[in-house]
Amino acid sequence: MPDLLEVERELERIVDRLNSMPLAKAGTASDDVHTTATLLLQQTRRISGSVPPAVELPRLAPQGLGAMLAVIGRDYLDAARASSDPDVSPVLDALVSLRRALP
Repeated sequence: MPDLLEVERELERIVDRLNSMPLAKAGTASDDVHTTATLLLQQTRRISGSVPPAVELPRLAPQGLGAMLAVIGRDYLDAARASSDPDVSPVLDALVSLRRALP
């Protein structure tokens, strides 16, 4: 079973890549980043037991994609560390898929 360090490494790789790529390229990944960020948010809520009203993540301009993923990813990691036994597999799979799909 994957661990949180693997999730953290993938998250950092993706955020670094998004923040360093040209905006036109980052813009082509907008939908994939939004989908992954939404999954991270859902998983954070699931493992923390939090059920706030459903909130749609905003669609950000390309220059904000890395920051959005970094913040939501950090929230997920904090919640997962506080959880007794989080299953990080879905999150790791989504992050690896996103990294592979980046231009």
